Amino acid sequence: MAATPSGKGIPWHRVIGERGKILIREPYASLQRKLLESEGVKIIESRVDLKRHLWKPPKKSSLKHGASKKRIQK
Repeated sequence: MAATPSGKGIPWHRVIGERGKILIREPYASLQRKLLESEGVKIIESRVDLKRHLWKPPKKSSLKHGASKKRIQK
């Protein structure tokens, strides 16, 4: 969550425990479950199926700051 760009909030219903568990209490837990399921998230026994839905940040490119520029030969 700390990597979220400033001004870009994370929808509250997408925040879950590290093992996929829905951590908030009723009545909001039911609402969170409905919202996640409406997005196609599979939930088993109040846990998100992390093998299927775990977010993985994109890998950073090894090419940085001009490394991708080709040399011009004369």
